[in-house]
Amino acid sequence: MHHLDHTPSDRLLCPVERIQKDKDGKVTTISGGIHYIIKSSYFISNAEDEKPVHLLSLILRNRKEDKVLSFSFCYVCQIALSGEAYYVYFCSYCPNYYHKECVESPSVFHSSDHPKHPLQLLWIPDMSLEEERDKRCCSCKRGVDALFYYCSICDFALHMACAGNPTSPTIDNPKRHKHTLHYFPRKSGLFCDVCALVDDSDYLYVCLLCDFIVHKRCVYLPYVIKVSRHNHRLTFTPNLPSEEPTVTDCGVCHAKINENYGEYSCTKKGCVYAVHSRCAMQSDVCDGKKLEGEPEEVYEDTKMFEEKGDGIIQHQSHPRHQLRLEKIFHDESHHCQACRRPSYDHGGNVYRCMQCDDFIFHESCAYLPRTKQFMLHVHPLTLDPSYNFIDWFQCGKCYRYSCGFRYACVRVPCDFFPVLDTLCASICEPFDHHSHPHSLFITSGEHESKICSICQSSEPQPLNCLKCDFVLCFYCATLPHKARYKHDEHFLTFSYEEDANDELYGCEICEEDINPKNGLYACNECGVTLHIECLLGRDPNTTPGSFSNSVGTLYILPNTYSTRPICTTCRRRCPYQIKINSSGGPYIFCSFDCYQRLCRSEDWS
Repeated sequence: MHHLDHTPSDRLLCPVERIQKDKDGKVTTISGGIHYIIKSSYFISNAEDEKPVHLLSLILRNRKEDKVLSFSFCYVCQIALSGEAYYVYFCSYCPNYYHKECVESPSVFHSSDHPKHPLQLLWIPDMSLEEERDKRCCSCKRGVDALFYYCSICDFALHMACAGNPTSPTIDNPKRHKHTLHYFPRKSGLFCDVCALVDDSDYLYVCLLCDFIVHKRCVYLPYVIKVSRHNHRLTFTPNLPSEEPTVTDCGVCHAKINENYGEYSCTKKGCVYAVHSRCAMQSDVCDGKKLEGEPEEVYEDTKMFEEKGDGIIQHQSHPRHQLRLEKIFHDESHHCQACRRPSYDHGGNVYRCMQCDDFIFHESCAYLPRTKQFMLHVHPLTLDPSYNFIDWFQCGKCYRYSCGFRYACVRVPCDFFPVLDTLCASICEPFDHHSHPHSLFITSGEHESKICSICQSSEPQPLNCLKCDFVLCFYCATLPHKARYKHDEHFLTFSYEEDANDELYGCEICEEDINPKNGLYACNECGVTLHIECLLGRDPNTTPGSFSNSVGTLYILPNTYSTRPICTTCRRRCPYQIKINSSGGPYIFCSFDCYQRLCRSEDWS
């Protein structure tokens, strides 16, 4: 980081001080919000020479040398200060950093991005207003902050930093279009020939010779990509070939694809799959990496076991002994090491250790691959078998706590922070659930939530039906179809009655009413009904054992005595099948939720 001799910087107003000069001046109202018009110059006038002012220093920053400041943001526009070597202003009085363009910004600016009208510099004192939080720069698409340029006639906003980096009037990209494309600086209801959408918030480039129109963001879309919703790579095609089978629905949003516009489609022989260009570029669908000429990753058949003979395998999570395939048995004390559900849960056979009586896998859990694609993340996830079984985690989709196997992204860097239990990671489209007659898909955007039809919780990107309004969160989607109740010789089956009348059932355990619209477990032979939580507890994916963390050791114990202990957090008698003791003090918890609540409170010591 170097300080430069820059005489004009000693004559420049700090943006904070500049705002103060005009805060009592002329205002304008836009969308019901008050905006202050900045009319003063960014230069210090002669009359201000004698006044104490904020002193600005022009600094040349180098990303390699200045690692701490490389993560800072401009105080005015809140855009990251980035670049290998670039100039910023630093105010010794505030102290704040600013883009050079954000300081040296005239009050009225003529931009080639919006040539029809001049842009006025505005200040918004209250950014808490909903309409201002949604206002975005027409160049970079990021939200505007306190200071920005604006045309009230056209509702055109521009960051000052973006104003200093104007849009090119022409673009040459022969892969996208054979002719030079020209910037069209006006909002319109024209369809983009690449993404097939009308988006008047984005710049348009046109070729008048070919009647070709494309958004600025679509000009440089990659031609070969990998998406999280499909096993094969996809290739951009200007339109669907007439000789190929017609694809009518997008594989992401499941809306109709217009065959006259571009889309990404699978070129594997016999595979019919396509997505809208804009859907393919969602951050949870594709990482945007260009894969032309790159070797294709193969990870679908990465096994965690080695076959040793007829029905005998050696699993990597249990390297000392071999496991034999056996018919399912209904012993409540035996739980699968991967999903931690009872041995009968998945309805198939189990692999059982030939020497350790209590070590089993559901057959499907033994076949879990080391690496798999999850449909809501752009990178493959890797299975962590937790060889020593000394840890527990919370699943990032169903939010249950588990001490079984987990899937996590190991790519660095990657902002996919949650881990997934094996049940949620195995959900794929189309998903068929026994409580609903139609197949389910994920059609919500990355930040869109819907209300689950069963538990009524708001869930980001849940499964939903394309034919009706049914929505299913991952918690309800991974509830076991059948479960055991110690006072009933039959299996209890999960059911959900969407069109149930006002009749309520009684829970055999808590003796309170059950609304069948919220799901329940029932015995078809005996008529016994139970709440989901009363039967399964809050932590059905945990089993007795000890687990270490930064606070101490947790002991998960069976809660089978007639006298139930009182939970330290919720102060009620522990009603579930397990209880949790902590070595960090005389604490007893009825669930991991109660344990976590105390950890986050000031009472924990």
